[in-house]
Amino acid sequence: MLKSIATLALMAAFATPALAQQQVVCDEASIAKAEQQVAQISDGSKKVESTKELTMAKDAMMANDMEKCTSHLDNAIKGMDAM
Repeated sequence: MLKSIATLALMAAFATPALAQQQVVCDEASIAKAEQQVAQISDGSKKVESTKELTMAKDAMMANDMEKCTSHLDNAIKGMDAM
């Protein structure tokens, strides 16, 4: 019984991060949505940080560096989630 509970707990620990991850897509629609969400942030420091990350994401998208764009867009979204 204890072994099966430990096994279930271990399986849940590995499954949860996989389910919680979202695939961030760097495109104009995602950036526009993020801009709308950043505009609604009430915490000044979080808004500034998310705005900086969003600006870097836009710059990277214009430079066709999708890996960097995705990274910065993900950081902007994570900054919003910490509200």
